[in-house]
Amino acid sequence: MINTDIIREKLENKKYLLGSHITGTDPQIAEIVGTYGVDYVWIDTEHTAMDKQTLLNHLIALRVSSTPAFVRIPWNAPTLAKPILDMGADGIIFPMIKTAEDARRAVSACLYPPDGIRGFGPRRATRFGLDNTMEYIQSDSKKIFKLLQIETREAVENIEEIARVPGVDVLVIGPMDLSGAYNKLAQTGDEEIQNVYRYVAKKAHEAHKPVLVSMGDYSCQGIRHWIEIGADMITVGNEPGYITDGLKTTLKNAAVVFEEYS
Repeated sequence: MINTDIIREKLENKKYLLGSHITGTDPQIAEIVGTYGVDYVWIDTEHTAMDKQTLLNHLIALRVSSTPAFVRIPWNAPTLAKPILDMGADGIIFPMIKTAEDARRAVSACLYPPDGIRGFGPRRATRFGLDNTMEYIQSDSKKIFKLLQIETREAVENIEEIARVPGVDVLVIGPMDLSGAYNKLAQTGDEEIQNVYRYVAKKAHEAHKPVLVSMGDYSCQGIRHWIEIGADMITVGNEPGYITDGLKTTLKNAAVVFEEYS
């Protein structure tokens, strides 16, 4: 059962979407984030210690709230995407897409023949046989989001061709790696880098593809900035950030009160 229809509907109606990252291993994280009402979650398996069983637990937890789950895999490889698709992920985020051929390879990994090369075995994806198999093959499986990360100079140079590849659903700006590609790692506010972000967003929109950004900053200023850049889907924060912000607030509040009673 794919939960992307409401995402597509909101995008078609020019609504902004909010997502949050999941990087830890406790499935209660996914349950909390999903229950609080974000539009989707980004589960990261590229830069985390998350294994497939942990990922599966997150997907199970998210089913409680029917929150769409997009999973970032470590590389653009069908062997990495296949088991995650069979677990019932609603989308795959493919990193380091550099060319139109890379984009076609990513799309192909998500589709069954004759449209792609995905092998058959969607046990959890079809709710263990409760959903009609042919309907899943011919319809539901095609609703899986293919999200392609633009993180290199080569990708920027090829952005028009990448954006036009059939089956690509969303183009993803990776602010940090893209800044590093221009030898300005972490200088995301640099004017040249800002113009690169704007260019990617412009070319994506010209091809009628929405733009997603992944970042840590969930302040009003940070979210507003990326909307002005051209992002349609704003993916912010993670549980370490939420915890540390909460702890900072707690310690600050306690210090004020303790001072009053000293």
